[in-house]
Amino acid sequence: MRKTLLLVLCMLPLGCGLIEPDSEVLTLFVGPERVECMGFMFPTTCLQVRFQPEGDWEAFGDPIEGFNFEPGFFYELRVKRVSITDPPADASSYRWILLELINKIVAQAYALDSRIVI
Repeated sequence: MRKTLLLVLCMLPLGCGLIEPDSEVLTLFVGPERVECMGFMFPTTCLQVRFQPEGDWEAFGDPIEGFNFEPGFFYELRVKRVSITDPPADASSYRWILLELINKIVAQAYALDSRIVI
């Protein structure tokens, strides 16, 4: 009985989502407008993101939980990327969760040669 209780207590944080295996914290830089991109089956619009301040923009179609995109602003976000085991064929293999909105800057005030000054 004691071993069973101990095992349950050890597994509780994992089962409650307090410990998420295969996750990492990243910084995302989000551009001021959505771009056309190809979804899994149909054309759609995606965020523009880059993983480095001076990196190339990439179309980003996954949702970011807790992030409400507003056109006209550059964003710097701290996010958690969690790997999804056995995702559906038409879905992402990651779950993105907003941890912190680091910066939100008006695009016209800080845009210079497609680079953002933070």
